[in-house]
Amino acid sequence: MVGVRVAGMELLLLRTALAPSLILIVSVVARRSGPRLGGLLLGAPTTSGPFLALMWLDGGSGAAARAAQGNVAAQLAVVSFCLAYGRLAPALRPARALTAALASAAGAGLVAAACANVWLTGALVLAVTCVGLRTWPAPADTDPVPGHARSWEIPLRMAVSATTVLLAVHSSDALGSFTGGILAALPVLPAVMAPSTHRSTGADAAAAMMRAALTAAPGTVVFLLVLHAAFAAAGPQ
Repeated sequence: MVGVRVAGMELLLLRTALAPSLILIVSVVARRSGPRLGGLLLGAPTTSGPFLALMWLDGGSGAAARAAQGNVAAQLAVVSFCLAYGRLAPALRPARALTAALASAAGAGLVAAACANVWLTGALVLAVTCVGLRTWPAPADTDPVPGHARSWEIPLRMAVSATTVLLAVHSSDALGSFTGGILAALPVLPAVMAPSTHRSTGADAAAAMMRAALTAAPGTVVFLLVLHAAFAAAGPQ
């Protein structure tokens, strides 16, 4: 019993520390190297990756496969958010651009959640990403950008990341691994970083960050699909 309790505490510590540690790295890189590189790192599976590892440790391959399917579904919301915010940032204030982007992500998330086939969902994400990038206006020259972030922003991003992973893991216990996977990969971090970048550095920098995150989306989707296939092939254990 003591060994099980210690293992559970270690797993909880991993849940709490891993995702915000990754976000700290992303935030520091974005501050020093500009919004494009920060956006590329933001589009990587920095939250869904740790979550899937935890689901595999907790529930086995079957639970991890369902969680990966939820992650793929959530990527449609992520790319919709990045596309909407990046295109609207030059024309709207941060709050209005954020509201419109969240509405776009919510609609896309409902469509993805209703799609039962993970491969069809992945193809839809890739199609939206390709169309969005091909129709995107020429990016402004915004790199490198000096760091102007407020002192509280990085701790806030880390707290949001940790809360998202913990919420997803606990929700998966009550609502299932698929729902937990959706929650783990929702565009929470872009929703925090885009308006803060918009306010502190300008609309062009926010748009460049969202475009870079959109550019990273195909690699993230392929990564999640490969994990889903591997977990599914391993069986329910």
